[in-house]
Amino acid sequence: MTADSQGNDLDAVGIPITGLAAFAPVLAANIIEKNKLGASPLVLPAAYKRLGLYKQDGGPAESREGGDALEFFQKGYSIAGDGTRTVVIGLAEQNPTVQALLEGAEPDVNGVIEVSSSLPNNRFILLVVTKYRNGTEKRRIGVAAITAIEPDQQERGSVEGANVTFTWQEDPLFNSAPFWQWGPAAPATVPSEG
Repeated sequence: MTADSQGNDLDAVGIPITGLAAFAPVLAANIIEKNKLGASPLVLPAAYKRLGLYKQDGGPAESREGGDALEFFQKGYSIAGDGTRTVVIGLAEQNPTVQALLEGAEPDVNGVIEVSSSLPNNRFILLVVTKYRNGTEKRRIGVAAITAIEPDQQERGSVEGANVTFTWQEDPLFNSAPFWQWGPAAPATVPSEG
């Protein structure tokens, strides 16, 4: 569908239907190059671990906050402060991959994690993909760290997950950008080799 006489286009509305989040060590080998970020299928390097299912209301929620602005003596002039970009995802699964990421530690030989009161001090490459009903996708990739974990209250018959805040980190691997974003657009099918 194209835009109607008022300039409105229902096919351009982003209605999320599914997505994925995955992470990998901060290594150049784990970067998905810009020319492959919009490919279909999206091929992830082997080091990536998927974070599994989201809660029904736990799809990625992006945030962009600016730091304190620098104001001048003359009214009406200011320079924006350093900003922070985050994404909160309501993770539903309690699998070993999610637990290792949230606790920053692997279980010992007895299957026990010695938990810390502090948030994990780990940085990783984070990939967040959202697929929309109109066939488009939005893909974000960059270096991130966990800056908040809010476990759900346990309720009988409800999914017990955790809302995890990932804060994007500026890193030279991504040209000092918090993250790279491809889309929303329709992925391009890549011809198979051979």
